[in-house]
Amino acid sequence: MKPYALVLVLAACSPYSISGGVQAPIAATGAARPDVGTVCVIRSSPFAQAVTFVVHDNQTLVGATKGHSYFCYEAEVGPHTIVSETFDSTDHPGKIQIAIDPGVRYWLYQDHENSLGSVTSKLSWIDEERAAALTKECAYRVITETPGHEHVPPPVPYALAAYDRRSR
Repeated sequence: MKPYALVLVLAACSPYSISGGVQAPIAATGAARPDVGTVCVIRSSPFAQAVTFVVHDNQTLVGATKGHSYFCYEAEVGPHTIVSETFDSTDHPGKIQIAIDPGVRYWLYQDHENSLGSVTSKLSWIDEERAAALTKECAYRVITETPGHEHVPPPVPYALAAYDRRSR
């Protein structure tokens, strides 16, 4: 079996299910709410269409992508670590950090590399113009099913900043 075919077979067994055909509760472009930041995760790649990439922000499940898709969520002002992974034991997660400012929208491009059947998630920030062009090719996706240790995110997922809450 060719390495990329193996990736497609293994990734199709994700414990996370996502669905399309829903009205996006947060637009991919435009102004963010003034008191929080908005993060939109966009995936537009002709490869690994069957692979589900699950995204956590400060260990909070905020969404997932599969094929050409995107989702948006709101984030508390402050430091955030975003992780994108497939949950296949041979794959490697992507990680990126950012300090979220109030009233600002951020666009995170989710890409990947495939090396001998192992998928490595790649994350990078893009500008609004590129995000607007990419989301025209994508469907809005929401998580509909998760493994037992996690809950399905609400229609507008929210990630807390990584502050130590005991000292606040």
